[in-house]
Amino acid sequence: MNDERHGLFTELTPPPGGAERFAKRLDETAQSADAPRRRGFAFAAAACAAAALVLAVMLLREPGDSASPPVAAATEIYDAPEFDRLLGRPSQPAEFTVTLGERTASVVEVETTNEKVRIYEIN
Repeated sequence: MNDERHGLFTELTPPPGGAERFAKRLDETAQSADAPRRRGFAFAAAACAAAALVLAVMLLREPGDSASPPVAAATEIYDAPEFDRLLGRPSQPAEFTVTLGERTASVVEVETTNEKVRIYEIN
């Protein structure tokens, strides 16, 4: 296997015109590889331009241009008695109805010393 004349590896000569064909193939491959890269760059540039346009419209829009929030729903939520304690408003007594089995029972509030505690008696 070892040939003393050529060393460890056998020296091969390229085919005639092979180096030129190989260089031409490399150039064609490089050109075809540049096309998707250019398309990717164009897509990224278009996406950045669209994002910049959206940002500019958001920043330059007049405050009155925005759609007004649904006021009725906001006031209903704000006026809900469940939020009285959270908003620092005095609690409003609520009327309760209790159904035991198939009959409606009366509910009576029991006086307590702490205004934040409510106890009810069901008759």
